Amino acid sequence: MRGIEFFRHVSIGRYLGGDGFVQRQRPTTKYLWLLALMVSGIASSSYLGAALPLAVALGLGAAAGIPPSFFLRGAKPLAPLLAFVCLLQLAFSWPGDATPVLLALGPFQATEREAWLAILTVVRTLSLMTVLGLFTAVTSEGESVHGLEDLLAPLKALGLRPQRLSLAVGVALRFVPILAGEMEAIAKAQASRGADFGTGRGGPISRARAYLPLFVPISVRALERAEALAEAMEARGYVEDGRTRLACYPKPRGEAASRIAAVVACAASFVADYSLRNR
Repeated sequence: MRGIEFFRHVSIGRYLGGDGFVQRQRPTTKYLWLLALMVSGIASSSYLGAALPLAVALGLGAAAGIPPSFFLRGAKPLAPLLAFVCLLQLAFSWPGDATPVLLALGPFQATEREAWLAILTVVRTLSLMTVLGLFTAVTSEGESVHGLEDLLAPLKALGLRPQRLSLAVGVALRFVPILAGEMEAIAKAQASRGADFGTGRGGPISRARAYLPLFVPISVRALERAEALAEAMEARGYVEDGRTRLACYPKPRGEAASRIAAVVACAASFVADYSLRNR
């Protein structure tokens, strides 16, 4: 059953708490770091620009007392999917690709550009997962909702309701480990009835195919939990308008420097990406 332990490999959506400098930052500052690192990781087109958010997130995690293994093990369940994406990247050629051919198998040819894009996809995915894992590890559910609500407060002038979006984002982040636990329970139940889960037999394609029947029960359980949450909120008289906030987030020392550092890190990523593309 060790091969089907999903919950312990999930890093996104698990709040670890703590009382370090990173955890004491206000939610808006944490969101600023999240946006800065995610934008630099998505928009960068070089290895260095895509890997910089990963390095910064691991450094901030170490400062918060979170080991790097907590973030990196979250990529283990995605390894078959990443391998499949890389194979697709190598199988289909890009128009006008004149880079040297690294591998040729019959009609399929893997060029240097395709290999570069495949590796860049893996690095970028690891960076985004690590950044999201760090954010949810040091930000409670209430902080994630309140921080996004504060960031979107100017949208009220346009007639929009930021409370709904902030609540949806906060709940969605916390549903990730819950659904991973549900998937683990269903997989173990089917394995006890003879399904081929966690045995390690067969290639990566056959093992990935064995998990396809899990998507229907997982989708059903997700809808059931969402319905139960909505009914619980209605039963407790939840209303969007006129709500007050009891939580108060004092401004820690060095918060201004932390926000400036987030902007500098994002700018440094783009500068490094530009210099590598034009050298």
